[in-house]
Amino acid sequence: MFEQVVQIAGIIDQPEADLLPAAGVDLLGFPLRLTVHKEDLSETAAVEIIHRLTDKTQAVLITYLANAEEIIAFCDKLGATIVQLHGPVALAELRKIKKKRPDIKVIKSLVVREDNRPQLYQDIETFGNVVDAFITDTFDPESGASGATGKTHDWTVSRELVEHSPKPVILAGGLTPDNVYDAILTVRPDGVDAHTGVESSDGRKDVEKVRRFVAEARRAFADMQNIGALKIPINGILDLHTFHPKEVKELVPDYLAACREKGIFCVRIIHGKGTGTLRKIVQSILSRMPEVESFHTAEGTGGGWGATSVVLRRAGVHGKAE
Repeated sequence: MFEQVVQIAGIIDQPEADLLPAAGVDLLGFPLRLTVHKEDLSETAAVEIIHRLTDKTQAVLITYLANAEEIIAFCDKLGATIVQLHGPVALAELRKIKKKRPDIKVIKSLVVREDNRPQLYQDIETFGNVVDAFITDTFDPESGASGATGKTHDWTVSRELVEHSPKPVILAGGLTPDNVYDAILTVRPDGVDAHTGVESSDGRKDVEKVRRFVAEARRAFADMQNIGALKIPINGILDLHTFHPKEVKELVPDYLAACREKGIFCVRIIHGKGTGTLRKIVQSILSRMPEVESFHTAEGTGGGWGATSVVLRRAGVHGKAE
């Protein structure tokens, strides 16, 4: 559901809700019950707009609510089955939502500040098994807002979050038709979100900006797949930095099989450092492969614990890897 998705947030009225799907937008965000920004429309208007959507699964409630019962009740009132939570929320409350209403998809925000990278990694570890997706956004210290700031953040942070997240990651924060292409190729997210970046000076969505944003996003997603599909040199070194985490599960076994066929039995897999989540994924794959004789996290030189050294069996011997 959250694969190569384009979301536009801040729906003002029915005409906007009509033009966005026609322009190729997948999800429509309705920011309501906020702590910082003023709502773009009333709850009554939102209910009417969502009711008229041809595909009601396009509606996303964006809110700072944190109580499971309130979130469920508000989703039911609006007719929305996707909720994007931008404020602090307890793990127990998210579990309540999924237990009582497993049909409600939950997107949890990962708000990037200057110095909170460890906290973002921890949030992924804490909420990764409960939410359906994450969305990165930019914190504005001047207004205290955690979204709709019109400001970008360090995309290398979002790229690391994509690499380490077990769930899809949507990129938001200052995206426009002019930068969304580069943003996607840099971060390799599962989707993108824009709000103020596709608006005109009067605060309404500009149809030409929206169309261009969608076109540039689609072009980037296509090019991202083409980059991943480029021929990989079979030389005993597999660098996963240019691949989406979803590709790893098939890529690693295929690459190792190609190495064995070429007579290469010692392989280095570069997966980066960060929290070590991608390393764990890689080593979990290796542990289930009978073709792998042994593997270990590389020492400090030549990649440090950002790489795993693999020894492949020279014959078709079956058994557990060391």
